[in-house]
Amino acid sequence: METEAAAIPLTSAPPSATALEAGMLKPPAETDPPKTESSSGMCSGDITTSSNVFFQATMSVTLGVFIYEGTAYNVIFLARVLPAMGKEIFIPPFFVLFNLVWGLALWAYVKANKSEPGAVPRDWHDFVREVGPALPVVPSSAKWAPGKASYCRKCAIPRPERAHHCNVSGICVLRMDHYCPWINNCVGYNNYKFFLQLVIYGSLASFIGLATSLPELVLCIGKLLGIGEGDVWNSTLQTTDIVAFLMFGGLAGFLGILLMPMLFTHVPFAIRNVTAIESNYDNMANPYDLGSMVSNLESIIGEMGPDWLVPIAPIRRKGDGVSFARWDEPLGPDDRPIADEDVLNGDQLWRVRYKVRAVPQRGMQEEEFDPLKSLAQWWNGGMPDDDPYANSGGNVGCVA
Repeated sequence: METEAAAIPLTSAPPSATALEAGMLKPPAETDPPKTESSSGMCSGDITTSSNVFFQATMSVTLGVFIYEGTAYNVIFLARVLPAMGKEIFIPPFFVLFNLVWGLALWAYVKANKSEPGAVPRDWHDFVREVGPALPVVPSSAKWAPGKASYCRKCAIPRPERAHHCNVSGICVLRMDHYCPWINNCVGYNNYKFFLQLVIYGSLASFIGLATSLPELVLCIGKLLGIGEGDVWNSTLQTTDIVAFLMFGGLAGFLGILLMPMLFTHVPFAIRNVTAIESNYDNMANPYDLGSMVSNLESIIGEMGPDWLVPIAPIRRKGDGVSFARWDEPLGPDDRPIADEDVLNGDQLWRVRYKVRAVPQRGMQEEEFDPLKSLAQWWNGGMPDDDPYANSGGNVGCVA
């Protein structure tokens, strides 16, 4: 059997688990598009544009609430309520504190929404095409598979480790975490930093807004109920101001309730270098936990620096989203990982981390062909000891 016959072409029908686990996978030709992809660019079975109306509405409501929170705090609370109560001295510090955090949260929201989450790069497809069946490919499953590509049944292509198919975006996303309806975008390798900052700064902005205005919120409730007015009110404060201010309090509380569960979920995920999808895996210990909070965060949002605090792309990013450092990577003679990101890059690094094996060439054996020796081996019912096809059944390049 020829080697090419052992490879499995990429078609709309997914290969069997046995074939994938053996590594028998042949990438499509340069001109062959994935068979399951429609003319719209989305894979069959994905959510259509008409179904995205719900996510668009959810995002619009969330953004509107977020903008109202900031506007009402400045226009109503700082400009109307505090002066009416004779607390002008608190306006400058409250203005700086709230708007700094709220501005960073709004910036992070826009970046998380507008940033491409991390589509599988073209270089990866070229790499898969180049190495062919020497690349370990496993079926897509809910378990850790470090150093192995997985096969996407919808896109009909191998994808890097930790990548998953997003049914809403219609693509495979590097280090996919989840699809977030509040930002109407998938959260992946490229925008996870912005999503994390949004959760942190958004929660902090809601907390600051409520904490600094809580006494006035209580007094406004009392005024509407006709109790506890005293001499604390200035006649310039109107009922509409009070209603708008109380709406601010309610919406700030709503955002806090919305974001706090995300905060207590995703911050622990980040410091353990695990995604929401991977948090359900239990077949082995997390192979990407590098042993310290800083190291794990650096693998996600870049090396520690001032840019950790600002919603911009990491200045000194570690990794490329296609392969990831692991705690169990083998060390070289100098006690540095063999897959050293400071030395290797691109497909050189991928070859090491994905354990791409060299495929023996039949031509090399044919050049050493000895008719008499082969005849003797045949007569004795054996094969040459150095023949790579003796026990392989022609399955050259397959990875167990």
